[in-house]
Amino acid sequence: MSDSSAVSARAKARNLLGILAFLGKYPQQAAFCVLLVLVIIAIEMTLPQIIGSIITNLRWHTEWGATFDPWVYVQLFGSLVLIRGGVAYILGPARNRLIQRTLGDIRNTIYDAIQRLSFGYHDRSKTGELISRSTSDVSRLQDFFFACLLLSLDIVVSLVVTVSLIFAISPILGIVAVGTMIPTITLIAFYAATLQPRWRKVHDLHGDMMTVIQENIAGVRVVKAFGKESEQIAKFTRKRDTFVSTALETVNFWAARVPFAQFIFGIGMPLILWLGGREVIGGNLLIGDLAKVVFYVMAIGHRVGMVGQFTNIIQNAGASAERIMEIIQEPQTIKSGQRNLPSGPGAVAFENVSFHYHDGKASLTEMSFVAQPGRTYAIVGPTGSGKSTLANLIPRFYEVSSGRVLVEGIDVRELDLRQLRRSVGVIFQESFLFSASVADNIAYGKPEASQEEIEQSARAAQAHEFICALENGYQTIIGERGVTLSGGQKQRVAIARAFLMNPRILIMDDATSSVDSQTERLIQEAFRRLSAGRTTFVIAHRFSTVQHADQILVLKEGRIVERGTHDELIHAAGFYREIFDQQIKH
Repeated sequence: MSDSSAVSARAKARNLLGILAFLGKYPQQAAFCVLLVLVIIAIEMTLPQIIGSIITNLRWHTEWGATFDPWVYVQLFGSLVLIRGGVAYILGPARNRLIQRTLGDIRNTIYDAIQRLSFGYHDRSKTGELISRSTSDVSRLQDFFFACLLLSLDIVVSLVVTVSLIFAISPILGIVAVGTMIPTITLIAFYAATLQPRWRKVHDLHGDMMTVIQENIAGVRVVKAFGKESEQIAKFTRKRDTFVSTALETVNFWAARVPFAQFIFGIGMPLILWLGGREVIGGNLLIGDLAKVVFYVMAIGHRVGMVGQFTNIIQNAGASAERIMEIIQEPQTIKSGQRNLPSGPGAVAFENVSFHYHDGKASLTEMSFVAQPGRTYAIVGPTGSGKSTLANLIPRFYEVSSGRVLVEGIDVRELDLRQLRRSVGVIFQESFLFSASVADNIAYGKPEASQEEIEQSARAAQAHEFICALENGYQTIIGERGVTLSGGQKQRVAIARAFLMNPRILIMDDATSSVDSQTERLIQEAFRRLSAGRTTFVIAHRFSTVQHADQILVLKEGRIVERGTHDELIHAAGFYREIFDQQIKH
Protein backbone atom coordinates (compact mmCIF):
# COMPACT_ATOMS: atom_id res chain seq x y z
CA MET A 1 0.00 0.00 0.00
CA SER A 2 1.36 3.42 -0.97
CA ASP A 3 1.86 6.17 1.58
CA SER A 4 -1.06 8.17 0.15
CA SER A 5 -3.33 5.12 0.30
CA ALA A 6 -2.29 4.44 3.90
CA VAL A 7 -2.99 8.05 4.87
CA SER A 8 -6.36 7.88 3.11
CA ALA A 9 -7.25 4.65 4.92
CA ARG A 10 -6.31 6.13 8.30
CA ALA A 11 -8.31 9.29 7.55
CA LYS A 12 -11.34 7.23 6.57
CA ALA A 13 -11.04 5.18 9.75
CA ARG A 14 -10.86 8.36 11.86
CA ASN A 15 -13.94 9.77 10.12
CA LEU A 16 -15.94 6.59 10.66
CA LEU A 17 -14.84 6.37 14.29
CA GLY A 18 -15.86 10.00 14.70
CA ILE A 19 -19.33 9.10 13.44
CA LEU A 20 -19.52 5.98 15.62
CA ALA A 21 -18.66 8.11 18.65
CA PHE A 22 -22.18 9.54 18.47
CA LEU A 23 -23.45 6.15 19.63
CA GLY A 24 -21.62 6.75 22.92
CA LYS A 25 -24.55 8.82 24.12
CA TYR A 26 -26.72 5.69 24.18
CA PRO A 27 -24.55 2.85 25.61
CA GLN A 28 -27.42 0.91 27.19
CA GLN A 29 -29.54 0.94 24.03
CA ALA A 30 -26.54 -0.12 21.92
CA ALA A 31 -25.66 -2.93 24.34
CA PHE A 32 -29.27 -4.13 24.30
CA CYS A 33 -29.25 -4.33 20.49
CA VAL A 34 -25.95 -6.23 20.53
CA LEU A 35 -27.36 -8.70 23.05
CA LEU A 36 -30.40 -9.37 20.86
CA VAL A 37 -28.18 -9.94 17.83
CA LEU A 38 -26.11 -12.49 19.77
CA VAL A 39 -29.28 -14.33 20.79
CA ILE A 40 -30.36 -14.53 17.15
CA ILE A 41 -26.91 -15.80 16.09
CA ALA A 42 -26.96 -18.46 18.83
CA ILE A 43 -30.34 -19.71 17.63
CA GLU A 44 -29.23 -19.77 13.97
CA MET A 45 -26.13 -21.77 14.92
CA THR A 46 -28.31 -24.24 16.86
CA LEU A 47 -30.87 -24.94 14.11
CA PRO A 48 -28.46 -26.91 11.84
CA GLN A 49 -27.51 -29.01 14.87
CA ILE A 50 -31.18 -29.98 15.31
CA ILE A 51 -31.60 -30.79 11.61
CA GLY A 52 -28.43 -32.87 11.61
CA SER A 53 -29.58 -34.77 14.70
CA ILE A 54 -32.98 -35.43 13.06
CA ILE A 55 -31.30 -36.89 9.95
CA THR A 56 -28.95 -39.10 11.99
CA ASN A 57 -31.65 -40.36 14.34
CA LEU A 58 -34.05 -40.93 11.46
CA ARG A 59 -31.41 -43.10 9.76
CA TRP A 60 -30.84 -45.08 12.95
CA HIS A 61 -34.58 -45.50 13.34
CA THR A 62 -34.96 -46.70 9.75
CA GLU A 63 -31.98 -49.05 9.75
CA TRP A 64 -31.89 -50.36 13.34
CA GLY A 65 -35.28 -49.48 14.77
CA ALA A 66 -33.93 -46.99 17.27
CA THR A 67 -36.47 -44.85 19.11
CA PHE A 68 -37.30 -41.70 17.20
CA ASP A 69 -39.96 -39.14 18.14
CA PRO A 70 -40.10 -36.42 15.43
CA TRP A 71 -42.59 -34.37 17.48
CA VAL A 72 -39.85 -33.55 20.05
CA TYR A 73 -37.62 -32.15 17.32
CA VAL A 74 -40.50 -30.29 15.70
CA GLN A 75 -41.37 -28.65 19.01
CA LEU A 76 -37.74 -27.72 19.70
CA PHE A 77 -37.15 -26.40 16.19
CA GLY A 78 -40.45 -24.51 16.14
CA SER A 79 -39.81 -22.99 19.59
CA LEU A 80 -36.39 -21.68 18.53
CA VAL A 81 -37.79 -20.23 15.31
CA LEU A 82 -40.57 -18.56 17.29
CA ILE A 83 -38.07 -17.15 19.81
CA ARG A 84 -35.87 -15.89 16.97
CA GLY A 85 -38.87 -14.16 15.40
CA GLY A 86 -39.81 -12.57 18.71
CA VAL A 87 -36.28 -11.35 19.34
CA ALA A 88 -36.10 -9.92 15.81
CA TYR A 89 -39.46 -8.22 16.41
CA ILE A 90 -38.03 -6.50 19.50
CA LEU A 91 -34.71 -5.76 17.82
CA GLY A 92 -36.17 -3.87 14.84
CA PRO A 93 -37.80 -0.96 16.73
CA ALA A 94 -34.97 -0.83 19.31
CA ARG A 95 -32.35 -0.61 16.56
CA ASN A 96 -34.32 1.94 14.54
CA ARG A 97 -34.94 4.11 17.62
CA LEU A 98 -31.25 4.10 18.47
CA ILE A 99 -30.15 4.86 14.91
CA GLN A 100 -32.68 7.66 14.36
CA ARG A 101 -31.75 9.31 17.66
CA THR A 102 -28.08 9.10 16.70
CA LEU A 103 -28.75 10.53 13.22
CA GLY A 104 -30.71 13.33 14.90
CA ASP A 105 -27.70 14.11 17.09
CA ILE A 106 -25.46 14.22 14.01
CA ARG A 107 -27.85 16.60 12.26
CA ASN A 108 -27.90 18.84 15.33
CA THR A 109 -24.09 18.80 15.50
CA ILE A 110 -23.80 19.75 11.83
CA TYR A 111 -26.34 22.54 12.27
CA ASP A 112 -24.51 23.81 15.35
CA ALA A 113 -21.23 23.73 13.43
CA ILE A 114 -22.72 25.67 10.51
CA GLN A 115 -24.05 28.27 12.96
CA ARG A 116 -20.75 28.73 14.80
CA LEU A 117 -18.51 28.86 11.74
CA SER A 118 -17.30 32.26 10.67
CA PHE A 119 -18.41 34.43 7.75
CA GLY A 120 -15.16 33.45 6.05
CA TYR A 121 -16.16 29.78 5.96
CA HIS A 122 -19.57 30.59 4.49
CA ASP A 123 -17.99 32.94 1.96
CA ARG A 124 -16.17 30.02 0.36
CA SER A 125 -18.91 27.38 0.84
CA LYS A 126 -21.80 26.61 -1.47
CA THR A 127 -25.24 26.55 0.11
CA GLY A 128 -26.35 23.55 -1.93
CA GLU A 129 -23.24 21.64 -0.88
CA LEU A 130 -23.92 22.31 2.81
CA ILE A 131 -27.54 21.22 2.35
CA SER A 132 -26.39 18.02 0.64
CA ARG A 133 -24.03 17.19 3.50
CA SER A 134 -26.64 18.00 6.13
CA THR A 135 -29.35 15.85 4.52
CA SER A 136 -28.27 13.25 1.95
CA ASP A 137 -24.93 12.40 3.57
CA VAL A 138 -26.54 12.00 6.99
CA SER A 139 -29.25 9.76 5.53
CA ARG A 140 -26.59 7.51 4.00
CA LEU A 141 -25.22 6.87 7.49
CA GLN A 142 -28.40 5.01 8.43
CA ASP A 143 -27.15 1.88 6.65
CA PHE A 144 -23.73 2.41 8.23
CA PHE A 145 -25.11 2.31 11.76
CA PHE A 146 -27.20 -0.71 10.87
CA ALA A 147 -24.08 -2.39 9.50
CA CYS A 148 -21.95 -1.57 12.52
CA LEU A 149 -24.58 -2.51 15.09
CA LEU A 150 -25.80 -5.70 13.41
CA LEU A 151 -24.07 -6.67 10.19
CA SER A 152 -20.47 -6.52 11.38
CA LEU A 153 -21.28 -8.38 14.60
CA ASP A 154 -23.34 -10.94 12.72
CA ILE A 155 -20.59 -11.52 10.14
CA VAL A 156 -17.67 -11.81 12.56
CA VAL A 157 -19.36 -13.89 15.24
CA SER A 158 -21.20 -16.14 12.78
CA LEU A 159 -18.10 -16.84 10.67
CA VAL A 160 -15.94 -17.62 13.69
CA VAL A 161 -18.54 -19.86 15.31
CA THR A 162 -19.52 -21.56 12.06
CA VAL A 163 -15.96 -22.36 11.03
CA SER A 164 -15.24 -23.63 14.57
CA LEU A 165 -18.27 -25.93 14.44
CA ILE A 166 -17.23 -27.29 11.03
CA PHE A 167 -13.72 -28.00 12.30
CA ALA A 168 -15.22 -29.72 15.35
CA ILE A 169 -17.22 -32.00 13.03
CA SER A 170 -14.47 -32.59 10.43
CA PRO A 171 -11.07 -30.84 10.21
CA ILE A 172 -10.81 -31.74 6.52
CA LEU A 173 -14.13 -30.11 5.69
CA GLY A 174 -13.14 -27.15 7.86
CA ILE A 175 -10.00 -26.64 5.77
CA VAL A 176 -12.09 -26.72 2.57
CA ALA A 177 -14.53 -24.17 3.97
CA VAL A 178 -11.74 -21.80 5.05
CA GLY A 179 -9.83 -22.42 1.81
CA THR A 180 -12.73 -21.08 -0.27
CA MET A 181 -13.84 -18.39 2.18
CA ILE A 182 -10.51 -16.55 2.46
CA PRO A 183 -9.90 -16.05 -1.32
CA THR A 184 -13.50 -14.84 -1.72
CA ILE A 185 -13.13 -12.25 1.04
CA THR A 186 -9.73 -11.23 -0.38
CA LEU A 187 -11.33 -10.61 -3.77
CA ILE A 188 -14.01 -8.46 -2.15
CA ALA A 189 -11.34 -6.51 -0.27
CA PHE A 190 -9.48 -5.92 -3.53
CA TYR A 191 -12.55 -4.34 -5.13
CA ALA A 192 -13.32 -2.39 -1.97
CA ALA A 193 -9.85 -0.81 -1.88
CA THR A 194 -10.74 1.61 -4.70
CA LEU A 195 -14.43 2.03 -3.90
CA GLN A 196 -14.40 4.85 -1.31
CA PRO A 197 -12.85 7.51 -3.60
CA ARG A 198 -15.45 6.61 -6.21
CA TRP A 199 -18.28 7.11 -3.71
CA ARG A 200 -16.72 10.42 -2.58
CA LYS A 201 -16.82 11.61 -6.19
CA VAL A 202 -20.47 10.54 -6.47
CA HIS A 203 -21.38 12.46 -3.29
CA ASP A 204 -19.49 15.56 -4.44
CA LEU A 205 -21.35 15.48 -7.76
CA HIS A 206 -24.60 15.16 -5.83
CA GLY A 207 -23.62 18.30 -3.90
CA ASP A 208 -22.97 20.12 -7.19
CA MET A 209 -26.39 19.09 -8.43
CA MET A 210 -28.01 20.31 -5.21
CA THR A 211 -26.21 23.64 -5.59
CA VAL A 212 -27.75 24.14 -9.04
CA ILE A 213 -31.20 23.35 -7.62
CA GLN A 214 -30.76 25.69 -4.65
CA GLU A 215 -29.44 28.56 -6.76
CA ASN A 216 -32.21 28.18 -9.32
CA ILE A 217 -34.95 28.16 -6.66
CA ALA A 218 -33.41 31.15 -4.86
CA GLY A 219 -32.96 33.07 -8.11
CA VAL A 220 -36.10 31.93 -9.91
CA ARG A 221 -37.26 35.51 -10.51
CA VAL A 222 -33.97 36.46 -12.14
CA VAL A 223 -34.10 33.31 -14.28
CA LYS A 224 -37.61 34.12 -15.49
CA ALA A 225 -36.86 37.81 -15.94
CA PHE A 226 -34.05 37.00 -18.39
CA GLY A 227 -35.86 34.07 -20.03
CA LYS A 228 -33.13 31.64 -19.01
CA GLU A 229 -35.36 28.67 -18.08
CA SER A 230 -34.05 26.51 -20.94
CA GLU A 231 -30.41 27.26 -20.07
CA GLN A 232 -31.01 26.42 -16.41
CA ILE A 233 -32.72 23.15 -17.33
CA ALA A 234 -29.80 22.27 -19.61
CA LYS A 235 -27.32 23.14 -16.84
CA PHE A 236 -29.13 20.90 -14.37
CA THR A 237 -29.38 18.11 -16.96
CA ARG A 238 -25.62 18.18 -17.48
CA LYS A 239 -25.00 17.98 -13.73
CA ARG A 240 -27.59 15.21 -13.37
CA ASP A 241 -26.17 13.18 -16.25
CA THR A 242 -22.65 13.43 -14.83
CA PHE A 243 -23.92 12.36 -11.40
CA VAL A 244 -25.95 9.44 -12.78
CA SER A 245 -23.17 8.16 -15.06
CA THR A 246 -20.59 8.32 -12.25
CA ALA A 247 -22.97 6.58 -9.84
CA LEU A 248 -23.66 3.85 -12.40
CA GLU A 249 -19.95 3.36 -13.03
CA THR A 250 -19.38 2.97 -9.29
CA VAL A 251 -22.27 0.55 -8.84
CA ASN A 252 -21.25 -1.51 -11.90
CA PHE A 253 -17.65 -1.65 -10.71
CA TRP A 254 -18.78 -3.02 -7.37
CA ALA A 255 -21.24 -5.44 -8.98
CA ALA A 256 -18.43 -6.93 -11.10
CA ARG A 257 -17.09 -8.73 -8.01
CA VAL A 258 -20.20 -10.93 -7.72
CA PRO A 259 -19.58 -13.53 -10.48
CA PHE A 260 -15.92 -13.93 -9.46
CA ALA A 261 -16.81 -14.32 -5.78
CA GLN A 262 -19.62 -16.76 -6.55
CA PHE A 263 -17.29 -18.88 -8.70
CA ILE A 264 -14.52 -19.07 -6.09
CA PHE A 265 -16.84 -19.83 -3.18
CA GLY A 266 -19.05 -22.08 -5.30
CA ILE A 267 -16.18 -24.55 -5.69
CA GLY A 268 -16.38 -25.27 -1.97
CA MET A 269 -19.78 -26.99 -1.91
CA PRO A 270 -18.95 -29.74 -4.47
CA LEU A 271 -15.67 -30.39 -2.64
CA ILE A 272 -17.44 -30.70 0.70
CA LEU A 273 -20.10 -33.02 -0.73
CA TRP A 274 -17.44 -35.16 -2.38
CA LEU A 275 -15.06 -35.34 0.58
CA GLY A 276 -17.87 -35.49 3.12
CA GLY A 277 -19.67 -38.16 1.13
CA ARG A 278 -16.54 -40.30 1.10
CA GLU A 279 -16.24 -39.84 4.87
CA VAL A 280 -19.87 -40.93 5.36
CA ILE A 281 -19.42 -43.97 3.10
CA GLY A 282 -16.25 -44.87 4.95
CA GLY A 283 -18.07 -44.69 8.26
CA ASN A 284 -15.90 -41.83 9.53
CA LEU A 285 -18.67 -39.23 9.49
CA LEU A 286 -22.35 -39.37 10.37
CA ILE A 287 -24.71 -38.36 7.59
CA GLY A 288 -26.37 -35.92 9.97
CA ASP A 289 -22.99 -34.27 10.63
CA LEU A 290 -22.47 -33.88 6.86
CA ALA A 291 -25.87 -32.21 6.71
CA LYS A 292 -24.78 -29.85 9.50
CA VAL A 293 -21.63 -28.94 7.53
CA VAL A 294 -23.69 -28.31 4.37
CA PHE A 295 -26.01 -25.97 6.26
CA TYR A 296 -23.04 -24.22 7.91
CA VAL A 297 -21.30 -23.77 4.54
CA MET A 298 -24.51 -22.27 3.15
CA ALA A 299 -24.52 -19.93 6.16
CA ILE A 300 -20.90 -19.00 5.42
CA GLY A 301 -21.87 -18.24 1.82
CA HIS A 302 -24.64 -15.97 3.11
CA ARG A 303 -22.20 -14.20 5.45
CA VAL A 304 -19.56 -13.84 2.74
CA GLY A 305 -22.21 -12.16 0.61
CA MET A 306 -22.91 -9.91 3.58
CA VAL A 307 -19.19 -9.04 3.65
CA GLY A 308 -19.64 -7.51 0.20
CA GLN A 309 -22.73 -5.64 1.36
CA PHE A 310 -20.95 -4.50 4.51
CA THR A 311 -17.89 -3.32 2.56
CA ASN A 312 -20.04 -1.33 0.14
CA ILE A 313 -21.87 0.30 3.04
CA ILE A 314 -18.59 1.15 4.77
CA GLN A 315 -17.04 2.65 1.64
CA ASN A 316 -20.19 4.64 0.88
CA ALA A 317 -20.49 5.77 4.48
CA GLY A 318 -16.77 6.58 4.56
CA ALA A 319 -17.26 9.14 1.80
CA SER A 320 -20.27 10.65 3.59
CA ALA A 321 -18.49 10.60 6.96
CA GLU A 322 -15.55 12.45 5.42
CA ARG A 323 -17.83 15.19 4.08
CA ILE A 324 -19.70 15.46 7.38
CA MET A 325 -16.61 15.49 9.59
CA GLU A 326 -15.11 18.24 7.41
CA ILE A 327 -17.90 20.49 8.69
CA ILE A 328 -17.93 19.25 12.28
CA GLN A 329 -14.13 19.43 12.61
CA GLU A 330 -13.74 22.74 10.79
CA PRO A 331 -11.75 24.92 13.21
CA GLN A 332 -13.76 27.59 14.93
CA THR A 333 -11.57 30.53 14.02
CA ILE A 334 -13.62 33.06 15.97
CA LYS A 335 -14.03 32.04 19.59
CA SER A 336 -15.74 34.01 22.30
CA GLY A 337 -13.70 35.94 24.81
CA GLN A 338 -14.33 35.80 28.54
CA ARG A 339 -14.72 39.46 29.47
CA ASN A 340 -18.12 41.04 29.91
CA LEU A 341 -18.84 44.09 27.82
CA PRO A 342 -18.77 47.07 30.21
CA SER A 343 -21.45 49.70 30.13
CA GLY A 344 -20.65 52.67 27.96
CA PRO A 345 -21.86 54.92 25.16
CA GLY A 346 -20.33 52.85 22.34
CA ALA A 347 -16.73 53.97 21.86
CA VAL A 348 -14.96 52.25 18.93
CA ALA A 349 -11.31 52.43 17.95
CA PHE A 350 -9.16 50.82 15.24
CA GLU A 351 -5.46 50.49 16.02
CA ASN A 352 -3.25 49.62 13.03
CA VAL A 353 -5.82 47.14 11.76
CA SER A 354 -5.05 45.00 8.72
CA PHE A 355 -7.26 42.32 7.27
CA HIS A 356 -6.66 39.66 4.61
CA TYR A 357 -9.25 37.35 3.12
CA HIS A 358 -8.60 33.61 2.88
CA ASP A 359 -7.13 34.02 -0.60
CA GLY A 360 -4.45 36.30 0.87
CA LYS A 361 -5.78 39.43 -0.76
CA ALA A 362 -5.56 42.44 1.53
CA SER A 363 -8.78 44.34 2.18
CA LEU A 364 -7.60 46.71 4.94
CA THR A 365 -4.07 47.90 5.63
CA GLU A 366 -2.86 49.50 8.89
CA MET A 367 -6.10 51.36 9.51
CA SER A 368 -6.35 53.57 12.59
CA PHE A 369 -9.12 55.87 13.78
CA VAL A 370 -11.21 56.60 16.87
CA ALA A 371 -15.01 56.82 16.71
CA GLN A 372 -16.34 59.04 19.46
CA PRO A 373 -19.51 57.84 21.21
CA GLY A 374 -22.78 59.30 20.00
CA ARG A 375 -21.42 60.47 16.68
CA THR A 376 -22.18 59.33 13.15
CA TYR A 377 -19.37 58.19 10.87
CA ALA A 378 -19.88 57.73 7.17
CA ILE A 379 -17.61 55.35 5.29
CA VAL A 380 -17.31 56.01 1.57
CA GLY A 381 -15.09 54.82 -1.24
CA PRO A 382 -15.19 52.91 -4.50
CA THR A 383 -16.28 49.28 -4.75
CA GLY A 384 -13.72 46.95 -3.15
CA SER A 385 -12.12 49.65 -1.02
CA GLY A 386 -12.96 47.78 2.23
CA LYS A 387 -16.00 49.66 3.49
CA SER A 388 -18.11 46.61 4.47
CA THR A 389 -15.04 44.78 5.74
CA LEU A 390 -14.30 47.64 8.14
CA ALA A 391 -17.84 47.49 9.54
CA ASN A 392 -17.79 43.68 9.78
CA LEU A 393 -14.74 43.75 12.04
CA ILE A 394 -16.59 45.64 14.78
CA PRO A 395 -18.98 42.78 15.71
CA ARG A 396 -16.19 40.29 14.89
CA PHE A 397 -17.80 38.71 11.86
CA TYR A 398 -14.19 38.39 10.70
CA GLU A 399 -10.95 38.27 12.69
CA VAL A 400 -8.35 40.97 12.11
CA SER A 401 -5.09 39.81 10.56
CA SER A 402 -3.15 42.28 12.71
CA GLY A 403 -3.85 45.23 14.97
CA ARG A 404 -6.79 45.67 17.33
CA VAL A 405 -10.44 46.67 17.19
CA LEU A 406 -11.56 48.17 20.52
CA VAL A 407 -15.10 48.57 21.85
CA GLU A 408 -15.38 50.50 25.09
CA GLY A 409 -11.58 50.38 25.25
CA ILE A 410 -11.39 46.55 25.19
CA ASP A 411 -10.10 44.38 22.35
CA VAL A 412 -13.17 42.69 20.80
CA ARG A 413 -11.30 39.36 20.91
CA GLU A 414 -11.43 39.50 24.70
CA LEU A 415 -15.16 40.21 24.90
CA ASP A 416 -18.00 37.73 25.26
CA LEU A 417 -19.05 37.29 21.63
CA ARG A 418 -22.78 37.14 22.30
CA GLN A 419 -22.72 40.32 24.40
CA LEU A 420 -20.63 42.10 21.77
CA ARG A 421 -22.94 41.24 18.90
CA ARG A 422 -26.08 42.06 20.82
CA SER A 423 -24.65 45.51 21.45
CA VAL A 424 -24.09 46.10 17.72
CA GLY A 425 -27.10 46.55 15.45
CA VAL A 426 -26.34 45.71 11.82
CA ILE A 427 -28.55 46.49 8.84
CA PHE A 428 -27.09 44.67 5.88
CA GLN A 429 -27.12 45.79 2.28
CA GLU A 430 -29.22 42.74 1.37
CA SER A 431 -32.08 42.37 3.82
CA PHE A 432 -32.98 38.82 4.82
CA LEU A 433 -36.40 38.16 6.27
CA PHE A 434 -37.64 34.81 7.53
CA SER A 435 -40.84 33.11 6.41
CA ALA A 436 -42.76 34.25 9.48
CA SER A 437 -44.99 37.09 10.57
CA VAL A 438 -43.86 40.71 10.29
CA ALA A 439 -43.90 40.96 14.09
CA ASP A 440 -41.72 37.87 14.45
CA ASN A 441 -39.21 39.25 11.97
CA ILE A 442 -38.96 42.56 13.81
CA ALA A 443 -38.64 40.80 17.18
CA TYR A 444 -36.10 38.25 15.89
CA GLY A 445 -33.31 39.60 18.09
CA LYS A 446 -35.63 40.22 21.05
CA PRO A 447 -38.41 37.60 20.99
CA GLU A 448 -39.75 38.68 24.37
CA ALA A 449 -40.55 42.18 23.04
CA SER A 450 -44.08 43.44 23.57
CA GLN A 451 -46.37 44.44 20.71
CA GLU A 452 -45.96 48.06 21.78
CA GLU A 453 -42.16 47.83 21.51
CA ILE A 454 -42.44 46.21 18.08
CA GLU A 455 -44.75 48.92 16.79
CA GLN A 456 -42.57 51.65 18.28
CA SER A 457 -39.55 50.29 16.40
CA ALA A 458 -41.58 50.03 13.21
CA ARG A 459 -42.69 53.65 13.52
CA ALA A 460 -39.09 54.75 14.03
CA ALA A 461 -38.15 52.88 10.85
CA GLN A 462 -41.05 54.45 8.93
CA ALA A 463 -42.59 50.99 8.50
CA HIS A 464 -45.72 51.17 10.68
CA GLU A 465 -48.07 52.56 8.02
CA PHE A 466 -47.37 49.99 5.31
CA ILE A 467 -47.43 47.16 7.88
CA CYS A 468 -50.90 48.20 9.06
CA ALA A 469 -52.04 48.21 5.43
CA LEU A 470 -51.10 44.53 5.04
CA GLU A 471 -53.85 41.91 5.14
CA ASN A 472 -53.25 40.89 8.75
CA GLY A 473 -51.13 43.80 9.87
CA TYR A 474 -48.21 42.77 12.07
CA GLN A 475 -49.37 39.14 11.98
CA THR A 476 -49.13 38.93 8.19
CA ILE A 477 -46.94 35.99 7.14
CA ILE A 478 -44.41 37.20 4.62
CA GLY A 479 -42.97 34.87 2.00
CA GLU A 480 -39.59 33.21 2.18
CA ARG A 481 -36.80 35.83 2.18
CA GLY A 482 -39.57 38.46 2.30
CA VAL A 483 -40.57 38.04 -1.35
CA THR A 484 -44.09 39.37 -0.70
CA LEU A 485 -42.66 42.78 0.25
CA SER A 486 -41.01 45.40 -1.91
CA GLY A 487 -37.30 46.11 -1.56
CA GLY A 488 -37.93 49.28 0.44
CA GLN A 489 -40.44 47.54 2.70
CA LYS A 490 -38.04 44.70 3.43
CA GLN A 491 -35.32 47.17 4.24
CA ARG A 492 -37.53 49.09 6.67
CA VAL A 493 -38.55 45.87 8.45
CA ALA A 494 -34.86 45.02 8.77
CA ILE A 495 -34.18 48.50 10.13
CA ALA A 496 -37.00 48.10 12.65
CA ARG A 497 -35.46 44.79 13.71
CA ALA A 498 -32.17 46.53 14.45
CA PHE A 499 -33.88 49.43 16.25
CA LEU A 500 -35.70 47.05 18.61
CA MET A 501 -32.36 45.73 19.85
CA ASN A 502 -31.52 49.26 21.04
CA PRO A 503 -27.82 48.75 20.30
CA ARG A 504 -25.15 51.14 21.50
CA ILE A 505 -23.41 50.78 18.11
CA LEU A 506 -25.37 50.95 14.86
CA ILE A 507 -24.08 49.90 11.45
CA MET A 508 -25.92 50.68 8.22
CA ASP A 509 -24.30 48.84 5.31
CA ASP A 510 -25.79 50.71 2.36
CA ALA A 511 -29.15 50.09 4.01
CA THR A 512 -31.06 52.72 2.00
CA SER A 513 -29.89 51.58 -1.42
CA SER A 514 -33.22 49.96 -2.32
CA VAL A 515 -35.60 52.70 -1.17
CA ASP A 516 -36.88 55.69 -3.03
CA SER A 517 -35.70 59.20 -2.24
CA GLN A 518 -38.77 60.05 -0.15
CA THR A 519 -38.46 56.92 1.98
CA GLU A 520 -34.72 57.53 2.24
CA ARG A 521 -35.35 60.98 3.70
CA LEU A 522 -37.78 59.53 6.24
CA ILE A 523 -35.28 56.85 7.26
CA GLN A 524 -32.48 59.39 7.52
CA GLU A 525 -34.62 61.49 9.84
CA ALA A 526 -35.34 58.41 11.96
CA PHE A 527 -31.64 57.63 12.09
CA ARG A 528 -30.78 61.12 13.19
CA ARG A 529 -33.17 60.71 16.10
CA LEU A 530 -32.14 57.19 16.99
CA SER A 531 -28.41 57.71 16.64
CA ALA A 532 -28.41 60.09 19.58
CA GLY A 533 -26.39 58.49 22.35
CA ARG A 534 -24.95 55.69 20.18
CA THR A 535 -22.11 55.39 17.74
CA THR A 536 -23.34 55.02 14.16
CA PHE A 537 -21.48 53.85 11.06
CA VAL A 538 -23.11 54.51 7.72
CA ILE A 539 -21.83 52.86 4.56
CA ALA A 540 -23.44 54.35 1.48
CA HIS A 541 -22.86 55.16 -2.14
CA ARG A 542 -25.36 58.00 -2.20
CA PHE A 543 -23.79 61.20 -0.94
CA SER A 544 -27.19 62.42 0.22
CA THR A 545 -26.99 59.64 2.84
CA VAL A 546 -23.57 60.59 4.22
CA GLN A 547 -23.25 64.34 3.88
CA HIS A 548 -24.78 65.01 7.32
CA ALA A 549 -22.39 62.66 9.13
CA ASP A 550 -20.21 64.07 11.90
CA GLN A 551 -17.19 62.68 10.10
CA ILE A 552 -16.60 60.94 6.80
CA LEU A 553 -13.87 58.33 6.37
CA VAL A 554 -12.77 58.03 2.74
CA LEU A 555 -11.31 54.64 1.82
CA LYS A 556 -9.18 53.75 -1.15
CA GLU A 557 -7.60 50.30 -1.60
CA GLY A 558 -8.07 49.46 2.07
CA ARG A 559 -6.60 52.67 3.50
CA ILE A 560 -8.11 55.85 4.91
CA VAL A 561 -6.97 58.51 2.50
CA GLU A 562 -9.14 61.38 3.80
CA ARG A 563 -11.36 62.22 6.74
CA GLY A 564 -13.52 65.16 7.69
CA THR A 565 -16.99 66.58 7.24
CA HIS A 566 -18.69 66.77 3.86
CA ASP A 567 -17.94 70.50 3.48
CA GLU A 568 -14.33 70.07 4.58
CA LEU A 569 -13.71 67.28 2.11
CA ILE A 570 -15.40 69.11 -0.75
CA HIS A 571 -13.22 72.17 -0.17
CA ALA A 572 -10.12 69.99 0.12
CA ALA A 573 -10.68 68.95 -3.52
CA GLY A 574 -9.16 65.50 -2.97
CA PHE A 575 -10.34 61.96 -3.67
CA TYR A 576 -13.71 62.55 -1.98
CA ARG A 577 -14.38 65.54 -4.20
CA GLU A 578 -13.41 63.44 -7.22
CA ILE A 579 -15.92 60.65 -6.55
CA PHE A 580 -18.53 63.23 -5.47
CA ASP A 581 -18.22 65.02 -8.83
CA GLN A 582 -18.45 61.70 -10.69
CA GLN A 583 -21.72 60.87 -8.93
CA ILE A 584 -23.13 64.33 -9.58
CA LYS A 585 -22.36 63.98 -13.29
CA HIS A 586 -24.21 60.69 -13.43
